Amino acid sequence: MEKPRVLLADDNEATCTLIVALLRKEFDVEVVADGAEAIERIKSRLYAAVLLDLRMPIVDGYGVLDFMAAERPEILPRVLVVTASLSAQELDRVSDYRICNVVSKPFEVDVLQALVRQCAGIASDPFPRGPILTGGMLMLLADLLRRV
Repeated sequence: MEKPRVLLADDNEATCTLIVALLRKEFDVEVVADGAEAIERIKSRLYAAVLLDLRMPIVDGYGVLDFMAAERPEILPRVLVVTASLSAQELDRVSDYRICNVVSKPFEVDVLQALVRQCAGIASDPFPRGPILTGGMLMLLADLLRRV
């Protein structure tokens, strides 16, 4: 059976390495490092979910959201914004797009996995394993995975 395809748009290599490692068992994860490339992929492919950082080079996450709102609004409910921090004003702006959800970095592993499943329309694991890693441990693990 084919795995659901997920697009991860983030310019932080360590974050991408970690997220791919966390999701690859259940999803086919494609990674892009900027918003312009994300837009090109979204134009030509279907994704079960899109994980989107807001701060990226060339075209930022808001530019990607604007593109989706104008050209592919059916994708917005499958977008999970994964970002370092959001002000109240930024959170209001993101919520105007009616996306699936927002998760802050550093994130809890089980929370990220559950949110990706939710955005992709996949039922959650009936036997949650609980938190495996927390906070700064995630970034340390991501750095280690990137070096391997």
